Amino acid sequence: MRYLLKTKLIVSLTFICLLCLLQPAHSTAQIHSSNPEKVKPHLSDSAVRTLIDDTFTVMQQHYIAPKVVASTKQFVVSKFDQGQYASISSLEDFAEIIGKDIRNITGDVHLSLFTINPNEKVTHILKHETGKLTYNFAFEQVSYLDGNIGYLKFNKFHSNEKAKATADAAFNFLKQSDGMIIDLRDTIGGSPDLVQYLLSYFLPKNTPLWEVLGREHQLLYSVLSNYNPKHQRFQQDYPIWILTSRDSASATEVFTGVMQANNKAKIVGETTAGAGYYVGVESITSKLIFRISLSKPVISINKQNWEKIGIKPDVNISSMDALNYARRIAYESVTNR
Repeated sequence: MRYLLKTKLIVSLTFICLLCLLQPAHSTAQIHSSNPEKVKPHLSDSAVRTLIDDTFTVMQQHYIAPKVVASTKQFVVSKFDQGQYASISSLEDFAEIIGKDIRNITGDVHLSLFTINPNEKVTHILKHETGKLTYNFAFEQVSYLDGNIGYLKFNKFHSNEKAKATADAAFNFLKQSDGMIIDLRDTIGGSPDLVQYLLSYFLPKNTPLWEVLGREHQLLYSVLSNYNPKHQRFQQDYPIWILTSRDSASATEVFTGVMQANNKAKIVGETTAGAGYYVGVESITSKLIFRISLSKPVISINKQNWEKIGIKPDVNISSMDALNYARRIAYESVTNR
């Protein structure tokens, strides 16, 4: 009996061992191969330090305000020496962390670092997720308010040429109005070319708008109102109010500043962002790009630039209340004429 039980046990163990041998082996490597993950190259401390040097070499060569480069680099290198950049392990980390520090130290909101893929076209034009900055070339609303006041809201001076046709349609719709409120409280900036185009609706042809200066303060070129608008209704005795916030930036400030300086509009709201430079791109490596300020515009009539200062409103009021205030004074203005 014992012999029989022992024989059955041996047979059972042999069968189990055979099953185990027949099962496919699932090694760690095989599991990873069925779910491959892209491993980013790890940046060593020495690589990070080299990239810091390369970044500031490019900045020294091209930045519109070269005097601030040395002190900015000194601050970044000090943080590196103290180990405050230990979390940087990839090129993407470097772009985000170092780019943010450079932007904060200089106070230049245009400055940033970003990475690109091989053969990707390099541009300073920012990409946006689908939404108010892309729909209808960022033109959000056009309507008539009480008192036959036109209302126009757009959120970016879009670089696409088709944005001009959209602007034409909006201004054609508003040409029967007796005044206009232009809402730029959410307008982040954009194309100086569209700024020039829109200003041509409000100022006579060949009016000097702004000049662009290089880093040695030399004149690079001048910008005039040289487009022929679809109509000249807004160049007549026609009141305009522009709404601003602290987020109204860059190209928005060009438009606002020129309109204010030429006594063509009253500004209602908050002092604007103070982003007063023109931006381009320079390569640091084949994959790391510097979005960098290269020149600066100054308003022709008063020779003012607004970097870190902003455009100050004629009526300083919370941006949240700016529209209601402008609607009231616009209504009173046109009904009492």
